[in-house]
Amino acid sequence: MKIGLALGGGGARGAAHIGVLMELERLGIRPNLITGTSIGGLVGALYAAGLTCDDLTEGFREINIGSMYSFAGSAPALTGVTKIEQLLESFIGRPTFADLGIPLAVVTSDLVARKEVILDEGDVITAVLATIAIPILFPPVERDGMVLSDGGILNNTPFNIARARGATYVIAVDLSNSAPFGTPDKPAPTPTGVLGRALALTQRRKTWQIMSVVADIITAQTLQKHLAVSRPEVLLQPNMGSIGLFDFHRLDEGIEAGRTAVREVEEQLSVIGKK
Repeated sequence: MKIGLALGGGGARGAAHIGVLMELERLGIRPNLITGTSIGGLVGALYAAGLTCDDLTEGFREINIGSMYSFAGSAPALTGVTKIEQLLESFIGRPTFADLGIPLAVVTSDLVARKEVILDEGDVITAVLATIAIPILFPPVERDGMVLSDGGILNNTPFNIARARGATYVIAVDLSNSAPFGTPDKPAPTPTGVLGRALALTQRRKTWQIMSVVADIITAQTLQKHLAVSRPEVLLQPNMGSIGLFDFHRLDEGIEAGRTAVREVEEQLSVIGKK
């Protein structure tokens, strides 16, 4: 059995991936390969590079969209990626995909050819910066004539990529199971930095909640298209409630949502943990 773990995108909701990994480890399940989109690609890269679940938790506590602001220069984005890049380097250095302990592939979208591009060679951090490049917020990454942006545009829960790469048992984590639009948000801590204050203002006007819902709608439609062709053995859809794309302060809630999702199918997963 070759276990593939497909981690979906969803911004701060990616904390649920940590909870999923915690429970899989408890059950004795370690993926033989990981595919990831956006925050799923980021978590997958850190885990594949050897970070523990405790490391991931502490790392997420350092992520604050407000404090991540850096000068964008002429890039078509609200912020640059200098601080995010430095943070990732502080976690894992500068590995290539060949250096990783678990094979990894991350999904991006080429804005030039308007097609899905899978990255699994070369510099890992550059690939992560491409898959998390939410349009307008973060700049796309130019590579080999391509302009690469967030993979969630085309394939937010890449279980089909795990299957195509040889996984015989695929566990997929979809982060679009959220509360209906209009559900009250939990108050965020006082924002820091230029971007943090700007996001706080738009959040009060529900701008980012609208963006989250639109992203969930697109994700759900794309997911259904992929499910019509093939299905993962296990599809986890943690209940994310009102956790938004930038609610990194709700880390503990996100982790618990991931843990709960695994516990709900524990009997099914326990079988493969013994193989």
